[in-house]
Amino acid sequence: MTAAHAFEYEVPPHAGPPSEAVEAAEHGNVVYLTRQGQRVAAMGPPTALDPQGLEKIRQYLGAVARNPNRTPALRASAREELARLDEILEQVIDEEDAQACDDALASMRAGESTQPWSAVRRELDL
Repeated sequence: MTAAHAFEYEVPPHAGPPSEAVEAAEHGNVVYLTRQGQRVAAMGPPTALDPQGLEKIRQYLGAVARNPNRTPALRASAREELARLDEILEQVIDEEDAQACDDALASMRAGESTQPWSAVRRELDL
């Protein structure tokens, strides 16, 4: 989904996202939350927020956090969102690692062949 087809919801100060925004994200849409017409956050299903999209969000939040023309509160909010994004990405990586481990164990239990540790070390240049 491109930004032209995204949903945007204005969020009043000191309020969370409207329930309609959450429902739109649950239905597979990328949702942008705005304050005073400026995008301050994005949300959507994990499959919609691909790594390139997440990097664009990171770049946008970084630009807002560094922009001296933005209010201190908005810059602080952007820094907080950057920290949350980093936490989410770390959780995604942890989940992917756990899934890969589960898949490998299931393969071993099913009697599928494995690679010798020496071959793995060579492949990874360890």
